[in-house]
Order: sequence, then C-alpha cells, then structure tokens
Amino acid sequence: MESKDMKKIILSEAHQEENLRVAAYLLEDGHLLTLISNETQKINDFVDSLPSEHKDRCFIRCFADYTEESTSDAIDSILEMMQGLDIFINGLPGTNETALLKLSPDSFGRDITSGYEKVFLLNREIVRYMVREKAGNIIFLIIDDILHFADYPVSPINNQGRLSLMKSMAKELAPFNIKVNSLTFGIYDPGINPSDKKAMQKKLEFCALKPSIPKWEDLLPALDALIYPSFKYMTGQNYSACIGSSNT
Repeated sequence: MESKDMKKIILSEAHQEENLRVAAYLLEDGHLLTLISNETQKINDFVDSLPSEHKDRCFIRCFADYTEESTSDAIDSILEMMQGLDIFINGLPGTNETALLKLSPDSFGRDITSGYEKVFLLNREIVRYMVREKAGNIIFLIIDDILHFADYPVSPINNQGRLSLMKSMAKELAPFNIKVNSLTFGIYDPGINPSDKKAMQKKLEFCALKPSIPKWEDLLPALDALIYPSFKYMTGQNYSACIGSSNT
C-alpha cells in the first residue's frame, strides 16, 4: 500500500449527505479537497462546520450549468487553485430512481440522460488534465443495486451507466498510467429507528444471516484501498465494501 501522503482530490455531487461524510473523512485523513456541487447553501454550511485545520484544505466550486464551456472553465480554475490533481471521485448521485419514476414518469428518461451528461463532461475535463500529466486516479462511488429489495434509495440505471463508463475509461486510459475503478457500498444504516433494526436485518438476510448494519462512516476506510493502492495495475474493477456479494 502507498504511504498515506496528502492527495489533491476533487469530489463531485458533494451536497449529497453521504458524499459530505466522504468529504469529512478525506479531510480528517489530511487531503486537499475541492467540493463540486450545484447546491451552494449545503456546501457552505458544511464548510462552516469544519474545524479550522480542515477549512484550510477544503475549497468549494458551485455551478448550476454543466455545459461544455462552464465545466471546462470550472475544472481549469480548480486545477489552478489546487496546483494539480491526484484523484477525482465521482460522488454518489443520490437519486432514488424508483421515487423519481413514480413522481415524474414523463421526464424520467430526460432526467437520467441529464445526469449522465454531467458525469461525462466532468470526467472528460479531468481526463484531459490527467492525460497530459500521464498520471491520475478516478473513482466512481455506487450504492449496491440489490439494496432495492430492502427499500434503500438506489439508482440501478445510473449505476450501470457509471460502471460501463468506468470500464471503457479504464481500457482507454491505461496507457497513460491513469487508474479508473468503482467502489460499491453495501449494507449501511440509512437512519434506521433502533426499534426497527430487527425488521431491517430480516429484510437484509439475502446478503447474510442476521447481518450487522454498520454506520456509513464505518464503510469509508474502504476508500483507502483505491486512494493508496497496494498494486499499481488495479484498474477497470468494481470493488465492494459489502456484507455479502454485490450484484451491481
């Protein structure tokens, strides 16, 4: 495993609750971090709550329009501000596709396509920089599709698109010493009432017998395996931080 030196990291979709806790974990580990979001207030509130030693290593870049021009300008400004980049983390999209389909079935396809376009534009700009540097690390974060059966808010369509993009990018970028992988998170406590824990464990027995339900933060050290890889040829893989097997 690589030594735990400071990395320059960009995290997208940073306003999502799970991604904010990823950000806190990365800052606690001593990294330099830029948060990308389209929700200014949530990000500002998060940064305001940080201890002073973490605020100095946390930057914000909020923009609403993910056009080619705005995305290119934003990434250029971030790279200049951070003076480089080691890792780009595609944060969890935070989309409950079942709820989205029920709420607005007519626009469901357009919403999914819009999300893909955002991911594509961000990764394209990041890749342009990493190809010039002939080094880099791109990570996609995913919640396991199978948790749909336990009423978790999952995004199976988005996930499969991200996995396809990850594998395609990994193949094309291997000659440039750029690693591209995904990390799939499994069972975690999404805010279960203690009185409902046994019922939730029963629902989750398709993963393991009487599975423990860890806090989200307890899963985050799995990121270290990709941030500090012990094997430099790890690319194009979907790694699991799961109890039981992942079907994603």
